[in-house]
Amino acid sequence: MIKIFAYKLDENNADILLDKMSLLSLKEKEYVCRYKYVKDQLRSLTGRLMLFSFADRYTDDCYKEINYISGTDDFTKENMSDISIVVDENGKGRIENRANIFFNISHSKDYCILALADEEVGVDIQEIKPLKTNIPKRFFTDTDNEYIDQNEDEKIERFTEVWSAKESFAKLTGNGIGEGFSTFYEDFEKMVIIDAKNGEIKANLKCYEIDDGYKCFSSTYV
Repeated sequence: MIKIFAYKLDENNADILLDKMSLLSLKEKEYVCRYKYVKDQLRSLTGRLMLFSFADRYTDDCYKEINYISGTDDFTKENMSDISIVVDENGKGRIENRANIFFNISHSKDYCILALADEEVGVDIQEIKPLKTNIPKRFFTDTDNEYIDQNEDEKIERFTEVWSAKESFAKLTGNGIGEGFSTFYEDFEKMVIIDAKNGEIKANLKCYEIDDGYKCFSSTYV
């Protein structure tokens, strides 16, 4: 069971959000402040605040599959879980003192996305925007490029779908872009990730309608 929490950053409440830094431990404050730019700090801070606020409650029936968080009212000391996060050698975080809760966080432009699940999960959100035309050919499989080129009017949207799906899988494994985006491809009808060499299904995909200007996917192991 995957629960998605979405927060759209608003410059008008940036100061209020930054004040919430006081709710974090020293270790978590240092994690957020490692970013040079304030907007990146805000994205990281929001992800942390959502995680600590909802980690112990993600199975509640009151939560939908997608939960939009508006404002900062949920980010209070009373709602903060005493969870401990550790980071592996690849930079993937996991909850050390909760056996059956897994998380992943993604940011793109104004959105911060948190995925909570009872199994390993990767999540990614990407803004739909033009990118360099040589990126698909260089990094993607022939199957990916065929899917992208199928419809000229939807080319940018399809590219973003492929990129977000791949990122979600790379974040599931914890290997990041080092996973090698040309070593696997996506079947968007069956919603799975497939090994490009042997055809083995490596993960399940799920798409979320967060915002018309974005694509968002999660990946879980089969």
